[in-house]
Amino acid sequence: MTDQHKRRRRRRVHRRPPKKDHRKLRNGLLITLGCLVACYLVFVFSPIPIVAKWREIYIETAMTTNSHKWLATMFIPHSIIDEVMSQRQAQEADQKKLESTWDDNAEPVQTPEVKQEDTEKKEFFDKYWELNSDSFKEYLSANSYLLADGYDNLDIDNLDHSAKILTTEGDEILAVDAANNTILIGVKGDGYVGKLAIVKDIDQVSVKTSRHIGSYGETAGVYAKRYDAEVVINASAFRDVGGHGSGGTIRGACVLDGAEIGTPENRFWKFAGIKNDGRMYISNYYTTDISDYRWGLEFYPALIVDGKNVVDGTFGMGIQPRTAIGQSESGDFMMLIVDGRQVGYSLGCTVSDCEGILARYHAYQATNLDGGSSAIMCYKGKQITKPSSVSSLGRFLPNALVVEKKR
Repeated sequence: MTDQHKRRRRRRVHRRPPKKDHRKLRNGLLITLGCLVACYLVFVFSPIPIVAKWREIYIETAMTTNSHKWLATMFIPHSIIDEVMSQRQAQEADQKKLESTWDDNAEPVQTPEVKQEDTEKKEFFDKYWELNSDSFKEYLSANSYLLADGYDNLDIDNLDHSAKILTTEGDEILAVDAANNTILIGVKGDGYVGKLAIVKDIDQVSVKTSRHIGSYGETAGVYAKRYDAEVVINASAFRDVGGHGSGGTIRGACVLDGAEIGTPENRFWKFAGIKNDGRMYISNYYTTDISDYRWGLEFYPALIVDGKNVVDGTFGMGIQPRTAIGQSESGDFMMLIVDGRQVGYSLGCTVSDCEGILARYHAYQATNLDGGSSAIMCYKGKQITKPSSVSSLGRFLPNALVVEKKR
């Protein structure tokens, strides 16, 4: 045998892996596969409460998206999916019975007591009770130049989180614009990050529609620029076939100045809007006299009606980016956006989480609006939330809730 033949033979022998390595690889693959199968079976079929809870949330989250239902249907038997989603039907039936009455005999909400000090300061903290915290007062004391034009013109921008100032409820104060009756609060919870705008003058809040309604919508930033708005959030749902809708066609009722411009659902969706008396009412659209409304929107579910929590758990909607609105007995209007679908930043929250945030700031009426990849907020022309849409600028919206500056 020549040297060349010997070298070729040695190379062939060297390439041939030992049988022992084959067995190790095969056994490793079998163990891994067995662990995956065991985890799958536990996740899908286990009655353990904590496992069942997160299985339901996973199914609800997948099944309430437009384009990601396959994340549930591909891996989980339809019988289990149907069982989870059927639990929502009873809650939908309860929602149909809900109607706001504004019981004026109810006891007023107690706000933190303010010490008798100079009139301007007292009136400020009476109006902005949320700011009556030690940390905020200490911040003003250390930055007295902010009060050069008085409390009525106080303007604080803490969007960079440079100052640790908190509300009376322990949430971060992000901005105060007293001249425009608005404060901005950062909210956080288990797995979510959001922004809550509270507007002290309901007359500044209205619904604005796209200039191209019927064809396509416009981004929140466009609405903010056109109206030189204090705050803008998304409003109505829209036709979104395959998750690629242009935002041109409103889904659900949308009332402006007593006239309908949307497409009412008339199912278990709830109608919510501001009547001519400046109060927010929640009702069923088909029993509502819309001529009484300045504006109104339709979505689901209602969260708080006449001061009572009317939603329990996830409402079969899982964890998602959220949009919600509410109003306190004193007339403060609340606009909440929670970011989601972003691992490591914010996954989203349940509708009950939204209820809890709004109740914390004394919402007397509150409802969930269309969220998902549409959820977005702009403040003074700047986008301050992180939408989960493909575009960082958010979806094209058929309309938006706009807080205009005080005229």
